[in-house]
Amino acid sequence: MNINRLIFTIEDCLNTLSRFSVASSFVEYCDLRTVIGLDRQDRERRPWLNSPYIAATKRGEYLSVFEVSGAFREMDEASDQTGPGSLESLITSMSDSLNTAYKNSGHKISCVFERDPEMGKEEIEDMVAPQKRSLANTGIQLQDVVDEKVTTLSPWLVRERCWLAIWSGPDLISNSDRTAHDELVRRLAERVPKARFAQSPWQWTLSALKIRHEAFLDNVEQALRHSSDGLILRLLDIHEVGREIRRQTERYSTPRNWQPHLPEDAQPAGYRWTDDESVLHAPSLHLQLFNTQVTTQGNLVQAGGLWHGMVSITLPPQNLQTFNELVRAVPRAVPWRIRMDLMPGGMKALNLKKTLLTYSSFISAVRPMYESVMTLAATDEKEPVCIMTIMASTWGKTREICARNQAILKSAIEGWGVCGTTTTFGDPRRAWVNTILAASGGSGPVPLYPPLSHAISLFPLNRAGSVWRGKGNLMLHTEDGSAFEVGLASSQQNKHTELAPGDPGLGKSVLINTLSEIQISSAQKNLPFIAYIDKGYSAQGLVQLIRDSLPQERKDEAVGIILSNDPDYTRNLFDVMYGAKKPITPEKNFMSSVLCALCVDTGTGQPCNPGDTRQIINQLIELAFKEYGENNPRLYRASTEELVDSALQDSGLYEKHDAAWWARSTWFEVRDMLHNAGYIMAAQRAHYQAMPQLPEVSSMLGHTSLRDVFGTVQRDGSNELLLDYIRRALEQGHNDYPMISGYTRFMINPETRVIAVDLNNVAGDKTLAGRLKTGIMYLLAGQIAGGDFTLPQYRDEVLKQLPREYHEIALKRINQLDQEVKTKVYDELHNARGIDFIWENLDTQEREQRKFAIRTVLSTQYLRDYPESVLKSANTLWLLRYKPEDIPVLRDNFNVPEFMLKRFLKMPEGPAPDGSGVPVLGVFRVKSGTLARILKFTVGPLELWALNSSPKDSALRKTLTNKLGSVRARKILAENFPRGSATSLIEHRAGQHNSDNVIEELASELIRKQGYNL
Repeated sequence: MNINRLIFTIEDCLNTLSRFSVASSFVEYCDLRTVIGLDRQDRERRPWLNSPYIAATKRGEYLSVFEVSGAFREMDEASDQTGPGSLESLITSMSDSLNTAYKNSGHKISCVFERDPEMGKEEIEDMVAPQKRSLANTGIQLQDVVDEKVTTLSPWLVRERCWLAIWSGPDLISNSDRTAHDELVRRLAERVPKARFAQSPWQWTLSALKIRHEAFLDNVEQALRHSSDGLILRLLDIHEVGREIRRQTERYSTPRNWQPHLPEDAQPAGYRWTDDESVLHAPSLHLQLFNTQVTTQGNLVQAGGLWHGMVSITLPPQNLQTFNELVRAVPRAVPWRIRMDLMPGGMKALNLKKTLLTYSSFISAVRPMYESVMTLAATDEKEPVCIMTIMASTWGKTREICARNQAILKSAIEGWGVCGTTTTFGDPRRAWVNTILAASGGSGPVPLYPPLSHAISLFPLNRAGSVWRGKGNLMLHTEDGSAFEVGLASSQQNKHTELAPGDPGLGKSVLINTLSEIQISSAQKNLPFIAYIDKGYSAQGLVQLIRDSLPQERKDEAVGIILSNDPDYTRNLFDVMYGAKKPITPEKNFMSSVLCALCVDTGTGQPCNPGDTRQIINQLIELAFKEYGENNPRLYRASTEELVDSALQDSGLYEKHDAAWWARSTWFEVRDMLHNAGYIMAAQRAHYQAMPQLPEVSSMLGHTSLRDVFGTVQRDGSNELLLDYIRRALEQGHNDYPMISGYTRFMINPETRVIAVDLNNVAGDKTLAGRLKTGIMYLLAGQIAGGDFTLPQYRDEVLKQLPREYHEIALKRINQLDQEVKTKVYDELHNARGIDFIWENLDTQEREQRKFAIRTVLSTQYLRDYPESVLKSANTLWLLRYKPEDIPVLRDNFNVPEFMLKRFLKMPEGPAPDGSGVPVLGVFRVKSGTLARILKFTVGPLELWALNSSPKDSALRKTLTNKLGSVRARKILAENFPRGSATSLIEHRAGQHNSDNVIEELASELIRKQGYNL
C-alpha cells in the first residue's frame, strides 16, 4: 500500500472524527460546571475581586480569563525592528516566558477577538448614560448635544473586545495528588446530599492544580504586561465571563446586568424532586449559559435571533502577517469573531507522522513532508512546537446576510498571508461553540503545528488599549473604528496637566472647549469650577452654550469676561479674602509674582537682581498690609460707595452712631457691621475700599526697614539703586495697568462657577515688552477666574485669618471647592513665549496644584513654545500637529515610538473629508504606563457651531445670534452646514460676488430659507 495514501487516510479519519462528532444536546457543548471559591490568599493578592475568578470544567480543568484592552502604545510591526517598543520584542518576550510551560502538556491559551459594528452605538450610549443622569441632576439643558454625540459617533465606532482564556488541566499534577483527590471526592459524595443539576465546587477543588494554575496566570500576565510596555490586562471574575459567554450565544436578548448564579450568591428556586437537593443550590454553569434554542441549516447555525457562519483555517499563513492586517482586510461593516487555541505538544502529536515519514522519506512525493516535519523537530529543540487551531465566525439577522458575511470573512482570512480555509463542518454547532469565549475546552477541527513564537505573532497584540474602558467620559476612536475612551481628571493619573499644541485652523480650540463641555456634562450636582483664560474669543462660544442651557435664574453660573485695561474693569491687585485684613499664602504669592513681573527688564526678559527683588517685594507686601490693616486702616467716607451708603441707611445702622463716630470709623468696621446685618454685597464693597493700592504700596519703598537692608544695593550692570529701580517699575506699572491700580469695581457673582476671561483687548504686541504685558495679563486673569481653587488646602490658615462671623461663608466655598476637580485652561500661550519668568510661574502653579485636585490645560501653537520643565511635568498631550524637529522631544520625554510620530506627520491635517473627525495623537501618562495612539476626534455639527472659533464662522454665528438668539442660530447652522464650517462657501461667494458683506447676505439667506419654520 502506498505509504503516502496511508498517511492521508489516517489524517482524514482523525479529522472526520473531530469534525463530525455531535453532542446529543446543545447544553452539553458547554464544558463549564462550577467555580473554585476565593480563599484568603486570593483576597489578599486580588482585593478588588468580589467573586471567584476560576471556573472548573467537566474534565477537571481550571479556567481563568483576562480581558485584553489592548497595547499601551502602538508597536512597530516591521519585522526587522526588534528593539524596545517593537512588536517583535513583545513576541520574543512572551515566547521566552512561556517556553518552559509549553515544553510540557497541561496548559492551554485561547485568544478570542471580536468586532461588532452594530454594538458601536451601544459603546457610546453606555458612556453618555452617566452624563445624561448628571444633566438631569444639575438641571443643565445639554441633552441635545449629548444625544448628538451618539448619532455622530455611532457610524464610526466598532465594539472591539479581546480576551485571553487560560486553561490548566489535571495532568499537571502528580498521580498521587489525583488519587488522593479522587478518594476524598468519593468519601464526600457518600455524605453530601444528592444534587445532580447543581454546582458542586467541592468535587473540583484541588489545591495542587490551583497553585499551578495561578503560577501560570502570573507568568502570562507578567509576559503580556512586558514591564508596562506591552498590553493592558484585567482579570475577570466568573460573573463577567459568564455574562460574555451568554451574550455571544444570545447577543440581543441578554440583559446587560445578567450574570450566572454561583454557589455564593444562589437562592433556592423551584420545587424539590424526590431526594435531589438541586433547587437549594446554584444550577450548573452549563445549564445557565447554554439554554438557548440552536438549530442548523447546512453549515449555518441559528441561535438567539441571529444566523452564524463559521470559517476554519486548514492551512496556516504561508507569509506571516500581523493581526492588524487581518483587521484591515475585513470590512468595518462585517461583524466577526476569531478564536485561536494554543496548546503544547506539537511534536508529540506529530510523532506517528514523523515515524511513518522516516521510513518513506526516499519517496519523492513524500520528501517535502518529511523535511517539513524534521524542520519542526529541529525547531522543537530550541523552541516548543505547538498545536494551534483557528476558528472564526460571523453573523447576520438573516440567512442571506450571514452567508454574505461568511464569504467576505473567508476571503479576508484566505488573503491573510495566504491561508487555507473551510466552511464545511459535520457538526456546525460544535464549530460555532469553538469560536465562543471559554465555553468549551475543545478546539477547532484542524490542528496546525507552528513554533511558539510564530503562533504568538498571529495574536492581536497591537490593538489600541485604554485604561478607561467603561469608565471614561470622552469617546475617541482609532483609524479602524475601535472605540477609545478617555477619563478626564480621573484617578488613573497622578496629576492632571494637559498640553494642547496645534496650528491655527486645526480644531485646537474646539478640542479644548469640548473637553470642558464634557466636564460640565459629567458634573454630579452642580456646574464644575472652570477658569478659562483665552485670547481671541474662542471660549465665549462655550460660555454661551452653557448659559443657553441654564434656566434664567442660573445664568450667572457661567460668565464670559472680555477684559479691558480701563478703570471700569479695575481689579485691585491687593484684594484679599472677604473678611480678612491680610493675605493668606496663595494670595501673597500671586501679589509677589505680579509685582516681580512688573520689575522685569524688558530688554532681557528677566527681573533685575531676582533674589533681592523678590525679598524686597515680599517685605513690601507685609509692610503694606500691616500699615493699612493694623496701624492706619483706611477711614470710611460717605459718598465713596453708593451701595454702602444705601445699605447703611436701609439697615438703620447709620442712625446708631453719631457723626463723630462715623468720622473716625474705618472701612473694616463698616464691612463688619454690614456683614452682620446681612448686607453681603455692600459689605464686599466696603471690604474692597479697605485694601491698599499699587501707588500706596510703591510709596512704602522708602520705609526704614527696607532702606536699612537694601538701601545700598545696586541694580545688576548699573549704578542705579535697586530700590529706586523697583519704585520706578511699580510706578510705571501703575500707569500701564490702571485695571490693577485702583479699588476693585469689577465684581463676580459668588455663585459663578464657569468663568472665561478673554485677553484680546489687553494683550500686548509681539515685542518683548508686549509679550511681558500679555504674560502679566495671563497671571491676572488666572487669579480672577480661579484664584480661590487652592483654598481647601489652606483651610486652617483661612479660619485663623478670618473673624468667626465670616467662617460660614468661607467654609461653604472651601467645601464646594474641596469636593470637585477644578479646571484651569490657558489658551493661546504662545503670546507669552520668551518670557521665562511667566512660564516658570505657570510651571510652579501647575506643580503645586497637583495636590489641590486642579486640572490644568496649557495650549499654544507649537510644542517648542513650552519650556522643558513644563514638557517634563505634563502627563497628557493632545497633539494636532508638530514639527519634525519636535520628534526627539516626544520620543525622549514621553516615550512615544518614533515610527508613530513620523506616520502622524504624513497624515492630512485638520478634519477628514469623510466627516470621521480630526486626527489627534493622544499621549496619556497613567499610573500603569504611558498610552500613545493616533486617534480621531469627532464632533457633531451643533457642538462644532457652538465652539468653532475660526473668524468667518464666528462672524456668521454672531450675525445669526444677534437676529435669532444663540440656540436657534446654532440649529440653523448645524442643519445647513453639518460639517461645522461655512468658511469655504463664504470665501467662494466673496470671490464671485461684488458684495460689501457676504456674511450678512448669507445670514439673511439662511433666515429666509427657514420660512414659517423660523
